[in-house]
Amino acid sequence: MSAQQTAARRQSLLDFYAHQMHAADGDDVDAYAGTFTEDTVFRSNALPGPVQGRERIREATRRLGEARRASGVVRRHLLTSLAVTELADGALATRGYVLLVETAREGAPQAYLSTVMEDEVVTEDGGWRVRHRDVLRDDLPPLG
Repeated sequence: MSAQQTAARRQSLLDFYAHQMHAADGDDVDAYAGTFTEDTVFRSNALPGPVQGRERIREATRRLGEARRASGVVRRHLLTSLAVTELADGALATRGYVLLVETAREGAPQAYLSTVMEDEVVTEDGGWRVRHRDVLRDDLPPLG
């Protein structure tokens, strides 16, 4: 792959993540769920077990959004330090830091959570999709 192709791929991946984070923060549940493969696996050291499948992602995202809106909090996901490695099957392994900032009604923004996000990303239907995600909160023990 040429340097120009590599740069273009990286930019499209950054755009993908920007759209994904905007969908999550904007409560666009369908757009957010659509960034995952149908058989995706989402794990976190903050969850009792993995969330499997796009529909389960959609349901969980809807519930979390409703609870957050009811509390009057705005949340923003800030992705930084994205590292990308190509996997043997052509998928990409990505690793980045995600800082979650919350702002309560008439309040000041505050750092809410610091996490590491580790993905396996594939191309599907002409775009990127997450087939596996691990979200590791810095304040909790690692996944076992």
